Amino acid sequence: MVPGQDRKRMEERFGPIGEGLTELTIRGKRYDLYQLLKMVGMDHADIRPIDAHRLDGSNRFAIRYFDVEERFIVAYEFDSEFGYLGEHAAHIDEWMGEEYYNFPWAIFCPDSP
Repeated sequence: MVPGQDRKRMEERFGPIGEGLTELTIRGKRYDLYQLLKMVGMDHADIRPIDAHRLDGSNRFAIRYFDVEERFIVAYEFDSEFGYLGEHAAHIDEWMGEEYYNFPWAIFCPDSP
């Protein structure tokens, strides 16, 4: 796959990172980003919310987050019952470019030669 295609597809569907909503109202109840993560079962220590989206129709939503451990930005799609509908993911290096490889974090397996 050509580098950058995952990011391109994600931004075509959800827009630029951080330009989504900071809360959603679902079935008459308002949820902030952290509450949405909890409702979809993604409220883990290594998950950072970015933005939320109301998608096509009235029963499709998404929360976009950064998975620190895996270093992926993920758009997790769900319905009004918070049931999983799918996801899109792109590695953070598609936004950071060469800076990713110069960033002061270990990006290689510590056991590799």
